Amino acid sequence: MLKKSQDKIKRYIDRNRKKEVKYKVENSVSLSMKNLMWQMRNRKIKKLIERFVKLYKIKKIISKNIIELSYQH
Repeated sequence: MLKKSQDKIKRYIDRNRKKEVKYKVENSVSLSMKNLMWQMRNRKIKKLIERFVKLYKIKKIISKNIIELSYQH
């Protein structure tokens, strides 16, 4: 009974879970503004703020969730 409940909860949670992205050094990525909106708080019209900004190259992978980027010209 407990196992059945655990499986049901796991299926429910896994529906919205995103797959892990494998990053490699020298790949190009776009930086999302989703978590940087606090920097744009003084803008008058928020809907005109870009969703992604420029291309960046992955310079160094520090950990699974921390990646050092360098601006790609």
